[in-house]
Amino acid sequence: MTSHARQIARYYAWLDRFAPLRAHRDRTGSEIQPIHRALRDPEGGAASATVVHRLMLEAVTLPGEPRVLDAGCGYGATAFDLQPEIGGHWLGVTLSPVQVQRARTEASRLGLAGRLRFEVGSYDDALPGRFDLVIAIESLIHGTDPARSIANLAAHLAPGGHLVVVDDMPEPSLSPQDAADLDLFKRMWRCPVAPPAAAWREAIAVASVELVHERDLTDLILLGQPDELIALRARLQRRAFWLGLLGRNLREQADIGGRTLELLQLRGAVRYRLMVGRKAGGDGRER
Repeated sequence: MTSHARQIARYYAWLDRFAPLRAHRDRTGSEIQPIHRALRDPEGGAASATVVHRLMLEAVTLPGEPRVLDAGCGYGATAFDLQPEIGGHWLGVTLSPVQVQRARTEASRLGLAGRLRFEVGSYDDALPGRFDLVIAIESLIHGTDPARSIANLAAHLAPGGHLVVVDDMPEPSLSPQDAADLDLFKRMWRCPVAPPAAAWREAIAVASVELVHERDLTDLILLGQPDELIALRARLQRRAFWLGLLGRNLREQADIGGRTLELLQLRGAVRYRLMVGRKAGGDGRER
């Protein structure tokens, strides 16, 4: 495991102490909640972190029993939400042993251990087999070389398989304030590169995957008010300073990064985009 990967694993291990994973069960009885962005439902339903799941499925076709990889799966919430809908066998990989442990426990509780597998690993390493669908929601931005990550995931796509990337993508030209805030966000959320949309498109094309769908989801994000976000961030930064003297400020860093990202999105400096690519070949069977 690289030094950066160890930092990410430690980061998530610390944040797990504060995650409200077991605070309540959803309608399925699951205690595993998504840790990606909640979105407004374009069709008028309730805002939810699972809205993005439906939006990304609108642009893919799948065989009846797809092989699915969740690259950077977190606690496995995407698999728990979608496997009952699309079926198949899933592999989730994350750098965090804590997340894997919780995901495996939930899979066993739901009787899905034979369908959902979770492993500690990197989406930059060799992966077992080929997949009909590879999902990366707010995960590739944490990599040190996103183009390499895309190439590796594309190499593990079956012919006709789909690659779904959902992530925060900076605009190409930023004001000095936006550039400074982007740098702060990247440090707080351990995102060393954070490429713009054009770099993601190029990486997908170089990996011999055709970009078949793209959608800007920024307007669907639930965002705060600028003045309130600035004041909250200032309080968090003061708290992070003092707790940092004790080496215990990772929670505050994560919150600073989140509030900074909201400010960047409010100003249009960072867009939250969905990209779907398809690898050539396959028989075009629909799910």
